[in-house]
Amino acid sequence: PWSKIILSGVFARTHRDEPVYTGETLREALLRNPAISRLNITQNPRWVRPSEFIDGFKSSISFAFEDPDGSNLKSLLKTNLFMFGAPVRAKRWVE
Repeated sequence: PWSKIILSGVFARTHRDEPVYTGETLREALLRNPAISRLNITQNPRWVRPSEFIDGFKSSISFAFEDPDGSNLKSLLKTNLFMFGAPVRAKRWVE
């Protein structure tokens, strides 16, 4: 069993003429959060929108993690999370 979460307000780049951050860069930034670094990530973070359609400085990412009883998701939704030095908002992923 696993849970999936969406983080909104994630910086996508530092300058408009630069490409958006790669999946590896997203993972590194995500794992700097102590609450996330303890999780077993089952789906690496990725942009929700195709990267070619992200034209601003912020967008949303999703990722999944092992969560046998749902307690990790509940905890993350109450935790202040940051990426690239800025706060991001966490929500449960809805298919």
